[in-house]
Amino acid sequence: MAWKFSKSIAEEARFPDASPRGQSDSVSANRNSRCVAGRLLPKRCIVYCGEPGAIRDELAQICEHEGARLLSSSEGALPGAWLALHTEEIDILMVDGDYLGEIEDTIDYCMRVRRACPSLPVILVSSEMRADDLTCERMQACDATLKAPVSQVRLEKAVIAARQNNAFFLSRLHPRITQYVHGV
Repeated sequence: MAWKFSKSIAEEARFPDASPRGQSDSVSANRNSRCVAGRLLPKRCIVYCGEPGAIRDELAQICEHEGARLLSSSEGALPGAWLALHTEEIDILMVDGDYLGEIEDTIDYCMRVRRACPSLPVILVSSEMRADDLTCERMQACDATLKAPVSQVRLEKAVIAARQNNAFFLSRLHPRITQYVHGV
């Protein structure tokens, strides 16, 4: 597998409390308000399964802004076992459906990931989607879908929605596990 790391510079190191000379306080206030409001990527890591290009570039910008790292694999689908081992370190798995091939293969891959690591939020990006879907409609396979091409604003909204939808998925998963174990 070919792994690439984007710049991983902690935001605190990049944006010290004091404003650089010539920089207005409003710019610092905007950065600080983003930090106070909460991080988009609290674990500071996105894993991207797809080819380098526009999607990866937009993800790299988000990661740079968040002081996060971007791990990308351009050697096919990542093994579910590896993802399961690192789930607690990853904020989002972004899957480029156009890269993985047919939509059926992509959905199968997402479902395998979902079974291996249900607490990992998954965003599927594909040009075959009719439109973005930030609802829980496809929760058995992923937490949000985006129609390619993507923008940074849409990606940020999808990350937020995917984390919320994954929490909902996990809340619905728990009763089923309990029901199965107890035979109710």
